[in-house]
Amino acid sequence: MAPESAPYPIIRPMTEADVPRLVEIRPGFVSPTVLDVEKMGSGIEAGWRLVERPLPQPYDKGSRYDFDELEQGQILKRLRRGDGLHLVAEHGGRLVGILDAVPEEWNNTAWVWNIMLDVDARGQGLGRALFRRAVEWARRLGYRALVFETQTNNVPACKFYARMGCELGGIRDSYYTNHDIERREVAIFWVYKLV
Repeated sequence: MAPESAPYPIIRPMTEADVPRLVEIRPGFVSPTVLDVEKMGSGIEAGWRLVERPLPQPYDKGSRYDFDELEQGQILKRLRRGDGLHLVAEHGGRLVGILDAVPEEWNNTAWVWNIMLDVDARGQGLGRALFRRAVEWARRLGYRALVFETQTNNVPACKFYARMGCELGGIRDSYYTNHDIERREVAIFWVYKLV
């Protein structure tokens, strides 16, 4: 008789052998709203405001968050540094989540590159569990904050960070291209203060 799979995902340290398996995770999302960035003023008096607006059609990221060879190479490089927190969640023999964080010693923070879940693993507390692991790790090492980056079209992730106690820490309206505001995909940074 085959052993039954665990009822919940198992969170464990990532290994180098896990990196090519990250393609098992389907981290896409669908959002019926977007956070539009309204820029006001200019020069040193410029300011930005986020306004949640409904979309005529939900934004579907689909498979455009993929763990391609370039991304796998970057994750492997961070894993080999040996100073970060790299975890995977596994359920039924398949990877369903990742946490990938590294120290930023110059400003005493930890940068969270990836906290992603498979679409079928959401709503079960796994994201909160990975977030708490990151907080415990960073607090134990004495970092002052965790920093996360997401996009204005990923409203579900923005709401998750806000629920977890993060504060909006900044906006970069040309992080990806020179026309991020027009594309409605602006980088926003969330900060979870530890001290």
